[in-house]
Amino acid sequence: MSEPEYLQRLRRAQQERQEKAGRNPAALRTEGSPQYSTPEQEALRWARKLAAGTELRSIRGLAGARFAVLVRLQSASGMRFLSVEGLPSRDALKERVKPGATVGEEVLGAYEVKGGRPVTIAVEGGQVVLKMGSPRPGGGINPVSPEKMLRQAATQAELRAKTRANRGGGGERRGSR
Repeated sequence: MSEPEYLQRLRRAQQERQEKAGRNPAALRTEGSPQYSTPEQEALRWARKLAAGTELRSIRGLAGARFAVLVRLQSASGMRFLSVEGLPSRDALKERVKPGATVGEEVLGAYEVKGGRPVTIAVEGGQVVLKMGSPRPGGGINPVSPEKMLRQAATQAELRAKTRANRGGGGERRGSR
């Protein structure tokens, strides 16, 4: 008896994947896991630091999110674990951290992914108030001073001028007379 076509293709695909992983062990690990940008990786570092050695059990919706929230959840068995959730907007963050919005969950902290800074959450007069902290070193955006920008622009202009001079000026084309 011969195998159906779909089983044959499945076996071939598995063999190719194993051969690929044999040449490059990192290839197998990265296939199923999402690739996070630098600011998103910094948000995960922030969450791990805030978790103080406790393992992050789940990471949901962080890719492309503007804000991240570290939440302590209680499972049905009574075990407590930590989760990182990504939120798309400031309004979504306010709704998520509103007191009494969820049962059995405790929000431990919030982080602005794009800006690379922690967010302090306060409830004043029944309203949720978000206060942005100072950017973490190496987190999110690396601000460049105007002086440094001007120096970089001058250096780039010098390089362009040198490469134009090496090409023969750039004015007239050869053979155009």
